Amino acid sequence: MPFSFKRGRNAADERLAELEATVAAIHRSQAVIEFELDGTILTANTNFLKTVGYSLDEIRGRHHSMFADPDFARSDEYKQFWLNLGRGEFFAGKFQRQGKGGVEIWIQGAYNPVFDAGGKPCKVIKFCTDITQAEHERLANEALRKTEAEQGAVVLTLADNLRRLAGGDLTADITAAFDGRFASIKSDYNAALQSLRQAMTEIGGSTQGVHNGSNEITTASEDLSKRTEQQAAALEETAAALDEITATVRRSAEGARAASTAASTTRQEVTRSGEIMRDAIAAMGEIEQSSGKIGQIIGVIDEIAFQTNLLALNAGVEAARAGEAGRGFAVVAQEVRALAQRSAEAAKEIKTLIANSSAQVDRGAKLVSDTGQSLTGIVGRIAEIDTLISEIAQSAHEQSSGLNQVNTAINQMDQVTQRNAAMVEEATAAAACLRNEASSLAELVSRFETGHRIEQPAAHVAPRPAARHMPDNPVAAAQTRIAQSFRPGSGSVAVKQEWEEF
Repeated sequence: MPFSFKRGRNAADERLAELEATVAAIHRSQAVIEFELDGTILTANTNFLKTVGYSLDEIRGRHHSMFADPDFARSDEYKQFWLNLGRGEFFAGKFQRQGKGGVEIWIQGAYNPVFDAGGKPCKVIKFCTDITQAEHERLANEALRKTEAEQGAVVLTLADNLRRLAGGDLTADITAAFDGRFASIKSDYNAALQSLRQAMTEIGGSTQGVHNGSNEITTASEDLSKRTEQQAAALEETAAALDEITATVRRSAEGARAASTAASTTRQEVTRSGEIMRDAIAAMGEIEQSSGKIGQIIGVIDEIAFQTNLLALNAGVEAARAGEAGRGFAVVAQEVRALAQRSAEAAKEIKTLIANSSAQVDRGAKLVSDTGQSLTGIVGRIAEIDTLISEIAQSAHEQSSGLNQVNTAINQMDQVTQRNAAMVEEATAAAACLRNEASSLAELVSRFETGHRIEQPAAHVAPRPAARHMPDNPVAAAQTRIAQSFRPGSGSVAVKQEWEEF
């Protein structure tokens, strides 16, 4: 059949028109850009320019890397990408690109090498569609699904760990991987759990220490309470003994004052007796002097009697010579002589009596003098005794005042000891309460699993009274010494020593 050139030309025109219509349809719906084999931009249609936000003059002659991420554009992968396109390889897929101003763009398209008549690649045409909004929505949905999945996993993990924590398991650390913003929840939870675990471990150890300390405090308080009661009883007995001693010393002080008064009165009386004795000595001296004078007078009388007797003798001689005439005178002379002799004898007796009286007066004067000296010595001794008794009375008074003060202090100590005993009982009760609370706290702490063994406090057993040697009570010992010192028949030296020790 002969070939018709016109018919062939019409078919080619139709085919060309169809191709042009197809390209026009592609340009209406697709973003199209053409590149050199090295990536230099040749042209781009309106859809592509709208997608990237550039004008044709801004991109023509520039490299494709202006649309790629700078780091990716410098990579070997990007270089190999264009080398493969230059060898005629086809690439299709979803690509992340950058528009004007660094705006992120997502496109779905294909890089198509175009071959010339000789079958060699001459350029690259890219057909693509802007899927930025869809990709953003997809990424947002994926992020949401991922977030929901992560949240679900986080919630399940937290619920499981919180359930273990509620059961007292403090080792319920989160070991699952938490990414992104949930990582801080994991770290904060684990840190809080670690702090709680450490705190509960320390509380457990402290609880054991508190329990042991409360046991020791309780034991010590009970022992102190017993010793305080003993001390209170001893102080009470000491106070009673001091009351008796104070009364005894007060009576002794009153007796010493009475003795001092009596000694002073005796001293005054003895002093007056000494004065009377001195007056008596003076009177005896005067009597001695009067006796001497009387002796002298008696001597004169004796001399007169001698002379009278001599005269009577002479008169008798003369009467004898006169004879009968002088007989009467002789009788008178005889009578005078007899009277003179009697007077002489009387004078001699009186003189003898006066001599004896003088001797007795001398002896009496000497005795009175000796008595006066003795009374003077007695007065001195009584003065010393009075002074000593006064000092004893003053000392007894001071001792009585001191004992009153000591008694007051002992009574105050007794009251303080009684209050201390009450406070010790309260402290014992508080320690027992603290011990019970420590046991309760330890029981609560033992419910938590911390990964460390927490020792439980041992049950408290009331201490049995042990036969232990109690220390000697110094107050009771002093009380015994004082009581012994004031017993009847005890020596004054021992009393003084015991009082000095007291």
